[in-house]
Amino acid sequence: MKIDKNDLINFFNNGCKKPENRMIGTEHEKFLFNLTTCKPVNISGPEPNLESIFQKLKANNWNEVKENGVTIGFKKEKLNITFEPGYQIELSGDTQSNIHQTCIEVNSYLKELKSICTSMGVGIIGIGFIPNVKIEEVPKLEKKRYQIMREYMPNVGTLGLDMMHRTAATQINIDYTSENDFKKKCKVASCIVPIAATLFSNSPFKDNKLNKFLSNRSYIWQDTDKKRSGLLPFFFENNSFEKYCDFALDVPMYFIQRGKEIIDCKGLSFKKFLVNSEKSLEKYEPTLDDWKNHLSTIFTEVRLKQYLEIRSADSCSWSGICSIPAFWTGILYNDLVLDEAFDYVKNWKYEEVNEAYHGFVSKGFKTELDKKNIKKHAEYFLNLSRKGLELRNKLNANNEDESCFLNEIENIINKSETPSEKLASRYKNVYNNNLNNLLKNEAF
Repeated sequence: MKIDKNDLINFFNNGCKKPENRMIGTEHEKFLFNLTTCKPVNISGPEPNLESIFQKLKANNWNEVKENGVTIGFKKEKLNITFEPGYQIELSGDTQSNIHQTCIEVNSYLKELKSICTSMGVGIIGIGFIPNVKIEEVPKLEKKRYQIMREYMPNVGTLGLDMMHRTAATQINIDYTSENDFKKKCKVASCIVPIAATLFSNSPFKDNKLNKFLSNRSYIWQDTDKKRSGLLPFFFENNSFEKYCDFALDVPMYFIQRGKEIIDCKGLSFKKFLVNSEKSLEKYEPTLDDWKNHLSTIFTEVRLKQYLEIRSADSCSWSGICSIPAFWTGILYNDLVLDEAFDYVKNWKYEEVNEAYHGFVSKGFKTELDKKNIKKHAEYFLNLSRKGLELRNKLNANNEDESCFLNEIENIINKSETPSEKLASRYKNVYNNNLNNLLKNEAF
């Protein structure tokens, strides 16, 4: 059936959930490394290798997913393991109704993965940028989508290949209940991005040494592809599903898929494709699946599908995978608290937030935003998140609400020490400037 722009907009409308059906999604990437050499695990060859890890996962009832004979992931029930271009391992968990359930899922998965990896001499680490290898040393996943991106990235920025192969992130997925709720959450989340990115910065190394950034991952994203990354100006005013649709239509395509075939469309126009005026794609009828795939190639800090994805956190500690979604859930999933957050940032402009977004990577808590430093804003939003989680009153078996997961963030703020700064301090004072020692001891 032929689709038009109204179908693309309605795709977003169809994502609206009833308040009682709002869920929380968490996706987290990690690096695997050889505990002897501290280098990435090779795909095959001498043990340990990725192929042996794949066999162990299959033995644990994970179903292998392949593309053209290449393993690209695993599935078990509603859990998905996928591999990023440099074989960063990612769990896309099932959506959960509260953070207690999220944490149970995270713990179960990481315990299973750690058991497999430890038995083979492989370490797992949550860090935003792989610290001790050059891009040439990183194994490359030969997935058609990634091959297209590897060819395209050098044409639109200087650091896209580093983004693909040497970074890892933690992502939170949040539902919206209406277009107005979507607008409010986009404004609030976009304004909080430089604050959250500071709190969750965890990539102070590059090429075997400290660099000048708290989040080298975020710095890299800032010079990857300006047409599909960063903050969106229209999220700050005059936002709508149609505005996002128009933005996405102008983002150059990567690919479409027909059956098992991935068709290279890099640089082509979805807007023209939609009205059958993109000559090289004239024989293909656009579908909603094409739209879904296209939306997945947009990498803004806050991204819309049929839910909102918030992508501002580096890969993190084991406990951070629980505290990061807790922080966002407390702010965005109670209407009174969301209104307070919106009132706090309603006059913030794109230009000043974007300046803070570019500044935090080196200035951290000292970054200025709306005449205050980011630490002051972090204190405010932590308290607001705690209020929201307490009002949600989702209790675990010990009668604790979800605010118990905010303790790690409270410590970060009280000590004025981001995870990145803490890691840099331990590198110097505990591990004697030895990255191999750091990797071995900070591994899960």
